[in-house]
Amino acid sequence: MTLARGSEEMNCTAHPITRINSLHMKTTQLTLWLAVILLALGTTVPQRPQISEADRSQLTIPADITSYGGIFLQARINNSQLMWFCLDSGASYPFIIDTTQARALGLQLQTHFTSGGGAGPNSYDVSETKGVKISLSSLEFDDQTADVIALASIAEQLGRPLDGIVGINLFTHYVVEIDFISKKITLYSPKRYTYSGPGDSIPLTLRDGHFFIPAKVEQPDRRRLNGQFVVDTGGVMVTAVWTTPFAQSNKLPAPTQRTVLDRSLSGLGGETKLLVSRATSFTLGSSVIRAPIVYVSQDTDGALASSEYEGLIGSEILRRFKVIFDYARRRLILERNSHFDEPIEYDMSGISFRAYGNDFRTFRIFQVLEDSPAAKVGLRVGDVLGSINGVPSSRLTLEQIVQMLKVEGREYDLSIKRGVETISVKIKTRRLI
Repeated sequence: MTLARGSEEMNCTAHPITRINSLHMKTTQLTLWLAVILLALGTTVPQRPQISEADRSQLTIPADITSYGGIFLQARINNSQLMWFCLDSGASYPFIIDTTQARALGLQLQTHFTSGGGAGPNSYDVSETKGVKISLSSLEFDDQTADVIALASIAEQLGRPLDGIVGINLFTHYVVEIDFISKKITLYSPKRYTYSGPGDSIPLTLRDGHFFIPAKVEQPDRRRLNGQFVVDTGGVMVTAVWTTPFAQSNKLPAPTQRTVLDRSLSGLGGETKLLVSRATSFTLGSSVIRAPIVYVSQDTDGALASSEYEGLIGSEILRRFKVIFDYARRRLILERNSHFDEPIEYDMSGISFRAYGNDFRTFRIFQVLEDSPAAKVGLRVGDVLGSINGVPSSRLTLEQIVQMLKVEGREYDLSIKRGVETISVKIKTRRLI
């Protein structure tokens, strides 16, 4: 998913914690879930953090954090202009660079191969580039090898630029504190870090290059299910996703539950198929999240068809906490914030848009749900949004539109471009789940 912009850079010499040389991990099996979309299920486990005794400082990196919890950091590649990278704890490799950006920067692409196993059933092309420097604020990673993958389709779902991804090495080399309220990321030296706040300390394990924590799910039929779930800051726009084997073995969702079949989310492997429903609760440590929206995979191939884990926890849940990854002590600290008691809502219009153009301000309908307000007024896949209540689409962002359509009982006058025609429709949102 995609986000906004920080500006100032810190002095590179201000913090001894700010330089890592030659952090490189080659991942031969890439699986990306971003918007259920930035989940990577690779096989290489990074080395333990190597931080010298001199590294005693902390470093704060400004972040653009969206209303749905996506985390975007400004980055440079080899002293380039500022770019946008997503911070993804579910990515089992240090960095990904978008193919278009890599070519524009003249990076040498090598070791070409085709990968599969990502969200969606299809394979996708991967290259490597070596010897690059990637800078996040004043934190510099020298002589890096990065995977190069086309991220354009993910950016269209996010409605903003996505030039790259920051993966697991940041989380294994530092204590990483994510403050969704203050919109900042703070990095600490593991040897110097102490925590004395009110948060829960939850066991954190690293398996096959991914972080797992235990969680409990209560279903409407009163069943309580336990599982190990991937902690995925890159799982933007979603709460929690159950894998197909976990859902099938536990008969989820129950036949009596209301569900919506959603095909709007795509991973690197193409379209995913998800049943959207509600659980009674989702428990992390002592924190009980009531009536969460959950996504139940129907995929038969790809990452969400894996039997190696029960599911993932995405940004719509993580944003309700200050989240601290303390891998050196094998713990995830969750400290409730002011978002915690906010209701979790699904779209109430039946419309899924994707954003196109250099400014991501051309909004085309990608999905219309059956028996929804959008279907009732005859909206179609491919229709282009002209305005909402008289406000031109060029003055809106995809994030704003998504949030508007999650509010129950609102009426919207939509101007729609369909081929050479312009039509006007009125929709009234209603709860679908």
